[in-house]
Amino acid sequence: MGTLESWRRAYGALKDSTKVGLAHVNSDYADLDVAVVKATNHVECPPKERHLRKILLGTSASRPRADVAYCIHALARRLAKTRNWTVALKTLIVIHRLLREGDPTHREEFVNFSQRGRILHLSNFKDDSSPIESVHVQQSNPTLHEVTTPDPLISTKSTSDFPTVQELETSPAPLYEDLDIPIALRKETRKCTTKPLYPLANYLSFRNFSPTHKAFLTSLNTTTTPTSLSEALSDKKWKQAMDVEMEALEKNSTWDLVALPNGKKPVGCKWVYTIKYKADGSIERYKARLVAKGFTQTYGVDYMETFAPVAKMNTVRVILSLAANYGWNLQQFDVKNAFLHGEIEEEIYMELPPGYGEKTAANTVCKLKKALYGLKQSPRAWFGRFTKVMISLGFKQSQGDHTLFIKHSKSRGVTVLLVYVDDIIVTGDDEEEQRLLGQHLAKEFEIKTLGKLKYFLGIEVAHSKKGIFISQQKYITDLLKETGKTACKPASTPIDPNLKLGNAEEDTAVDKEGYQRLVGRLIYLSHTRPDVAFAVSLVSQFMHQPKEVHLQAALRIVQYLKGTPGRGILFKRNRNVNLEAYTDADYAGSIVDRRSTTGYCTFLGGNLVTWKSKKQSVVARSSAEAEFRAMAQGICELLWLKIILEDLRIKSDEPMRLYCDNKSAISIAHNPVQHDRTKHIEVDRHFIKEKLDSGLICTPYVSSQDNLADILTKGLNSSIFEKIVSKLGMENTYSPA
Repeated sequence: MGTLESWRRAYGALKDSTKVGLAHVNSDYADLDVAVVKATNHVECPPKERHLRKILLGTSASRPRADVAYCIHALARRLAKTRNWTVALKTLIVIHRLLREGDPTHREEFVNFSQRGRILHLSNFKDDSSPIESVHVQQSNPTLHEVTTPDPLISTKSTSDFPTVQELETSPAPLYEDLDIPIALRKETRKCTTKPLYPLANYLSFRNFSPTHKAFLTSLNTTTTPTSLSEALSDKKWKQAMDVEMEALEKNSTWDLVALPNGKKPVGCKWVYTIKYKADGSIERYKARLVAKGFTQTYGVDYMETFAPVAKMNTVRVILSLAANYGWNLQQFDVKNAFLHGEIEEEIYMELPPGYGEKTAANTVCKLKKALYGLKQSPRAWFGRFTKVMISLGFKQSQGDHTLFIKHSKSRGVTVLLVYVDDIIVTGDDEEEQRLLGQHLAKEFEIKTLGKLKYFLGIEVAHSKKGIFISQQKYITDLLKETGKTACKPASTPIDPNLKLGNAEEDTAVDKEGYQRLVGRLIYLSHTRPDVAFAVSLVSQFMHQPKEVHLQAALRIVQYLKGTPGRGILFKRNRNVNLEAYTDADYAGSIVDRRSTTGYCTFLGGNLVTWKSKKQSVVARSSAEAEFRAMAQGICELLWLKIILEDLRIKSDEPMRLYCDNKSAISIAHNPVQHDRTKHIEVDRHFIKEKLDSGLICTPYVSSQDNLADILTKGLNSSIFEKIVSKLGMENTYSPA
C-alpha cells in the first residue's frame, strides 16, 4: 500500500537537477515529465482526484499544450471513477510520450481515452500541436470541435487554488488507504511489470500424461500456422508445402490452362495451411491446401447436387466409448488430396493459384477437370467415390450414420471405419482385416498412416489404463488468446444462475460478426464440454441482434473455460453396453417467448456419449407437457443409439432406461389419458406409449437432485453444478493439482 512518503519522493524529484537520466524534453514541460515518471516509479496505488490535481496541476507548466492538458483531464476523470491504476498508468504513459515526442498523430489515441461526451475548456492553455483552442469529445464518433463551455474538472483557476508542496508535506494523514494493486514503472523504461493474478499455468498442466503424449501436447501448443499468403511465402517450409501441393495438383491433371471464354466468370481460390502430427507428437508434415472459393458459384450453372454426409460427433463419441469398453485399437489415416479423386461434370473456371500465376497471360484461368476443395459439388463427388470403394471391399454403411462403414468376419470379429471428409478412424477387434483394409485403401488413394489416434478434428485423444480421455485444451487456449482472456479471473460456472437473457432492446449493440464468430467457436467446443452446453445454447439464440449483455454472457463462458481448460470426458472400460438417458425441461424459461428448454444426456455402458440443450419449438402449456416433449426427444436419441449398436451386432439384455423427474409426465406416458390438456401432444404420447408397450424402454423416476440433465436446462450454483459435472464422467486431467 502506498503512503505519504511515496508522494514526498515523487515531489522530491522536482528538486533533482539530474532529471533521473531522462531524454531531452522541451524545457517548458521538463518538470511535468519528471513528475509523471517519478509518480509511476514510486506510487503503487492510484491517487484520488484531489491528489492528482496536486501532483500534476501543481507541478506542470502554467500553459501546457492542449493534447497534454486533455490527457491530464482524462486521467483525473477516469481515475476518480474507476480507481483503476492500470487505466491511470496507460494515460500517464501517453502523457509521457506526448511530452517527449510532441507528435500530433497521437491525438486520436488520447481522444479515445474518453468514453463519454465531456467538454474541456482550454482557453488558458496554449496548443503547440494544432491551431484549435479547445477539445470536444463525442460519444459515438470522437472528433475535435471548438467550444466555449468551461469544464468543471479543468477550470481557469490558478494553481494557487490547489494545495502547495508545503501543505502536502505537512499533511498528517495518508493520501490513500484502501488500494493494494502493486505496479511500478522502472527508470528509463515504459514496460509495465504487473504480475498476472490468474496465470494460465495455475489451471493447466501436462504432468498426468506420458512422456510421448507430453511431447505431442507441447508440439501442439507451440506450433502456429500462417494467416496470410505473404507470411507463408516468407517461410521456407510453408513455401515448400505449397510447391508439394501444386505438384500433386499437376500430377492428377486437376486443370487445363485456358483463356477465359466470354461470358464466363472464374471462381476465386486461396491457400489454407495446417500441420499434421505423428503419433509421437512430432510434426509429420506442413500441409498447404489450395481451396476454391465455392461461395462465388451459382446454383444451376456451376453446380447442382451438393449433399454429402460427414461423421456426426455423436458417432465419434460412440465409437470411442465402444473402443474403451472392448479394448479396441484406434488407428488414424489421412487421404492426401482426397477431393481430387472425385470427377466433376460441370464446366468450371478458376483463377490462377495465388503466388503461381505471375508468368502467365493476363486472361489465363484454370479449367477444372477434377473436384477441388471448396467447390460446392466436391464433397459429394469424393464421398461417392469413397463409398464405392468401401462397398467393393465388403463393408456396409450403417443406417444410423452413412459415414460409418462396418464389416463383420465370421471367425475374426468386426472392423469399423469412420470417415470425416478425408480424416479416417479405423478400429475393431479384427486386426488382420484392419491391415488388409490399409493396403486396399493405399491402392485406391494416397494414404498417410498417422498411427494411434491422438488428434481428430481439433479434439485431443489420450489413452490410459483408465480408458480414453478426450478434450479440447488447445482449442480453449487459442480461444482465450483470441478473446484476450488469458489473464482473466476464472468464473465458477459458465452462466450466472440468476441471469435471464432477453432481447435487451435498450442495450448497446455489439459487433455482430465478432459475436457470431465467438458463439460459433463455443458451439464447436460444446462437442466435448456438456458443462457449457446450456450456456452456449442460450447465447446462440441472440445471433441476429446481439447486445452488450449477450456478449458479456458469452465472455462469461470463456472466463469459466479459463479455470477448466483441460476438462473433458473420460470413457471408462465398464464392460457393459446398457443404454440410459436422463431428460429434463425448464418450463417457460425463455423470457422472450416463454418457450421451455429441453435437455437430455445419454450413456452407453456408463459413458456419456450424447447430450443436447435446446429451446422447444412450441410453447408448452404446463410443466408436464414440457417434460413430456423432453422425454420424446430422449427416446429418439436412445433409438438412434440402438440402431448403431444393432449395425455393430452389439446387443443388451436390459431395456433402455429413460430417467425423468416429473411424475405427471411419467403418468401420461403410461396411461391412455385423453382430455383437453394433452390432446395437442397426442403424437408424442402415442410414440412414447408404443415404445413402452414394446418393452424397449422403461421410465423410472429420478429426483430432481439426481437428474443429470438438470445442467442442460438452467443455470446452477457452483456446488450443484460441480456435483453433476463429476457424475457426467467429466475429469480435468490437465489440472496442476
